[in-house]
This record gives sequence, C-alpha cells and structure tokens, in this order.
Amino acid sequence: MNHWPPLPTSHPPIHSLADIEALEKPPLESRIWSWNVNDWIRRGWAHDPKRVAIHFLQDADPAETPESVTFEQLQHRSNQAANLFYASGVRANDAVLTLLPSVPQLFYSQFGGIAAGVACAVNWMLKPEQILELVRNAGTRVLVVLAPTPGYEIWENVQSIRSQLPPGVRVLSVCMAGSTKMVDSNFDEACAAQPGDKLLFERTIGPDDLAGYVHSGGTTGSPKLVKLTHRGFSYKCWANAITNGLLPGDSLFAINPHFHIAGFFGRGILTSAWSATMVSPGPQGARGKNFIANHWKLVEKFRITHFGGVPTTLSMLVKNPPKTEDISSLKKHGTAGSAALPVEIAKEFERVIGIRTLLTYGATEYTQNVCQAPRDGEPRYGSVGLRMPYTSVKTVVLAPDGEIARDCRVGEAGVVVVKGPSVTPGYVNEKQNKGVFTQDGYFKSGDLGRFDAEGYLWITGRAKDLIIRSGHNIEPGVIENALLKHPEVLLCAAVSKPDAYAGELPIAYVQLVKGAKVSAPELTAFAAEHVPERPAAPKEVIVLDAMPLTDVEKPDKVRLRYDAAERAFTEAFRAVLDSGVVFTVKAGSDETQATVITVSIRDAANRNDIERRIADVMKSHTQRHVVQWN
Repeated sequence: MNHWPPLPTSHPPIHSLADIEALEKPPLESRIWSWNVNDWIRRGWAHDPKRVAIHFLQDADPAETPESVTFEQLQHRSNQAANLFYASGVRANDAVLTLLPSVPQLFYSQFGGIAAGVACAVNWMLKPEQILELVRNAGTRVLVVLAPTPGYEIWENVQSIRSQLPPGVRVLSVCMAGSTKMVDSNFDEACAAQPGDKLLFERTIGPDDLAGYVHSGGTTGSPKLVKLTHRGFSYKCWANAITNGLLPGDSLFAINPHFHIAGFFGRGILTSAWSATMVSPGPQGARGKNFIANHWKLVEKFRITHFGGVPTTLSMLVKNPPKTEDISSLKKHGTAGSAALPVEIAKEFERVIGIRTLLTYGATEYTQNVCQAPRDGEPRYGSVGLRMPYTSVKTVVLAPDGEIARDCRVGEAGVVVVKGPSVTPGYVNEKQNKGVFTQDGYFKSGDLGRFDAEGYLWITGRAKDLIIRSGHNIEPGVIENALLKHPEVLLCAAVSKPDAYAGELPIAYVQLVKGAKVSAPELTAFAAEHVPERPAAPKEVIVLDAMPLTDVEKPDKVRLRYDAAERAFTEAFRAVLDSGVVFTVKAGSDETQATVITVSIRDAANRNDIERRIADVMKSHTQRHVVQWN
C-alpha cells in the first residue's frame, strides 16, 4: 500500500522574491515527500487513472483522431518496459538509451528506464560516430531505436555502428507510421510478453542515485552526457509546479524533444507527476510542418491550459495570431525558455494574444530552469525572473584560477553561478568536469548576467557569444532586440564577423515574415537607429530564406559564425588575388574546437605567390588556415 500525499489543488501566489523566501522557511526535506522520482511519477498516474495522459497526433491536424493513452495505460506499458529492461540485464547504473522521435514508445522507454536503471534520450539526428560515443559513455545495456522509416536514418545509422557496440547491448526496434517491422527486435512485442500490472523487481533508490542522462552541447563536437539524480528530479517536481502553477487536469503541448531537458523533464516527468495531459502534435514536435499553422486550432480542440515554447516559436505565433479560435482555456501566463526572448516579442505577445510570457533561465546541468519570472507578479520583460526556492543563483567575478573572487554588486554584470538540489553532480566523462565547479560547489555557467535590486536576473549574453569590436564588448541581444522591432522581421541572430582592423564586427542574419518587402540595406539603417550604442550597429544585415536552427529551435549561431567568416575571408582573399584565381573558403573547427579557415584553390602555376598572399591576409587574424590545391 502506497502512502502518497494527495496532489494539491492550488498553489500559493508568487509575486516577488519575498514569496520565494517565504516558501523557503520550512526545511526543503519537509517539502519533498520522496527522493525517488518514480514515486512522484506513480502518484501522478494514480490520481485519475482513466484520464488521458497523452494524445498522440501524426500531422498536427485538428481533424485527425489521436492515439490517446490514459494514465493507467501509461503505467501498464511503462511497467512492461521496465520488466523487459530488467530481464535484459538493466540494473541501477545501466542505461536504457533511446533514439526516437516523439512516439508513444519514447515515453514507455523513459519511464521504464528510470524504474529499472538510468534513462538516456539521445538526439536521433546525430552522426553515427557521436551516437556510438554516447552509447559507450552511458554504459548502455538496452538501445531502443526507430525501425527503418522513410524520412529517418536512425536505423541505418545504428546498423553502421552495430559491430562496434559494447558486448551485450540489446537493440530493440520501434515502429511508427511507415516503418518496416523488424521481427527479431520489435519493442512492442517484447513488452507484450511482460506483465504490466506490477514490477517484477524491487529496487532501493537513494536521493543521489542516477535517474537520467541528458546530453548538453554537441553543435560543433561530441555532446556531453549530464548526470541527473533522483534528488534533482524530485525537487523539481515540486519546485516547477509551484513556479508554473501546474495542477492536476492541466493540458500542455509536448513539443520539446526528449533529448532536450525541457522534453525529458518538463514534458515527460513533470507532467506525469502532476497528472496533466500532454498533447503531442507529431513525431517531430514543434518542428512539424503543420504545428504553427494549426497551433490555435489545437489549443481550442484539446483545451490547452499552459502555453509554452521557445522564442523562435513565439516569434512565429505572434505574427500568426488566433482568428476565430476559442483559446479561453489558456491561463494568462505562459513560459519561454531555451534562448533569449526579445522584449518586443514578449510585449507583442501580451498585447495580441493576452498572455504574459514568463521567461525562464536554465540548462541541462540544472535539471531545466533555476530562474523564472513570477507567475503572479511583474514579468519585467528582458529579465529571466527570480531564482527558484532553495536554489542559490548569483553573479560573480572569477579569479584567474577559476574560483570566485567576489560576488557582484546589484546591477554589476558578472558570470552566473548556480548551486542547489537540482544541479548536476557532473558529467559522465570525468575529464569534462575539470574547472566546471568552484571549490564551494557552484556550477560555472559561462553565462553573463546581472541582478537588479528586486532580485530579477538579467542574462546579458554568453561569454563565447560576445562580439568584441576593438575591445568593445557587444552583446548580440541588443542588436537582435533592435531588429525584431521591425514588423517585417520574424527571426534574428547577431554574430561576429572577422575584421583585420577591429578584430570582430557585428553583423546580423534575419528571416522575414512571409511577403515582406524590406531590403537588407533598409534593415541595416533601421538597426543603426535602434541599437543603444553606435559600436553595436551591425555593419551588415543578411536576409535568409530560412534561419538555420539547432535541434532545440535556437538560431544556429555556430553555423552563422562560420558563414560570416566565409564571407569575410572570401572578400579579403578576392582583394589580394588575381582575378583568374578560382577559390572557395570553408570555415569549420578542428579537434580542439578552434576555428579553421580552409581555402580550396583550383590548380595554378604560381602556388607560392598565392599562398604567400593568403598568409599575409591571415596574419591579421587569430584563425588558423589551411590551403588545399584541387
């Protein structure tokens, strides 16, 4: 007999930092009734077993009949998965690794994996060699992957590394619409042979035992596997519900991939723990081609209560507002995270849609967010709000040895550091933990920010994203905010362009709303008028048909920086080489992640002279270069 406390039906209001501090008066242990996240999940399942836990759609079409799974069905199938994994040899520190889009089996595998061992969701779009590295590092015992399916290369990528997998790894295949069934490895059939009414094993779990691995990074190199504990997930099941106002019976879109912490926790563990219904608009979530077009119709049909998304999604939705759809089910606040939300977009969203957007600040290493604008208070658009209860977030000046020299004053910018119950104990690869934590246990984020007098955190940029023009530090956000004020700009990303004199110059890439007529020179002039300081005015605005995005819907600034470098060096080399020299420039990274400029040149008689001229240009830049003759 389980003695779980009942799920609350209300939360105390949060207006200001004083309300956060009031929540902290009792010890944290009195708030967290179990440090085993499986207990939180199962309490949520048991609250209203007949209620739909997840509606699965194929094409984000309001007219289609979803595959609907109730909470008791979710528990039954997750139990079957857990028993299957245990029978396959999964124990406490063994990983169940999934390479799946958002299909029902992804959820069964995640919850079954946490029950039996450690659940690990991996970006199914990674290259085979990256997948192999993560499989090895995670200590994978079971690999759950999509069967051969048109439009996906998951099965083929796994097959290409099959002979290199660690001994004893069991590969299970999952079918979705259009898949070819793999008879010898079918996940559903293997699960069906297991009981679903109970777990066939017992497991004692402590607060610091591992519950999940979610990878961080991986845009330019191999992703880092982040350790996430039962302590962190259990705490966040309480803290995130309090700060978001999440209650039993709420409905949310499940649009985040599970290889991102917002999907793994926020649209996986948290929603189940609070008996909230998820609506999955399709296997690719927010990236599905119909989601934006049908968004408000889906809100109406499924009575969505909590709005949420990444800033790129909000930018598109605010310029595609509801027309006749009934969106009265939505609460008057929603959340946005993953990247900076431009102030103008937030204001426009409140004006047009009637929803205050509460920006959050988080990372995989924090088990999602550690700051959020107060749901009942002032959002202070541009800030990421107040710290979570029982969590220390501060800005500091770091000493040369990487330790904290001093805390920053109010209004003074510094490096954001975080310590609290949801912060990771570290990365799976011990080499990656070097220099990550201070001696007193603060995680060094690499983000820059400042606190105001009321405790709101304002993220001013990433240290690596700063544009340094002749020693002048320019935060990309000031350029992006300026350009997003233009009614015909949909998305914007500012990056640095190499320059022989200034070191770096700011430029901006934009995607326009459909049917826009504004020109790049007009946007450059517009930005110059609206940036707060003259050095931040972009030297150039480049209009793209589509903004390149990362797998979690952020503008792909690494790719854009490479593009900017290719443009800059092509222009520089063209100025010093004879008109008959045919060449191309490619920017990329080497094994140390340093930028390398590769110049490919069609064979010519005067090689030495050409190489000397290229070398003369590169003397004024910090990037390494390589000349290739074709």
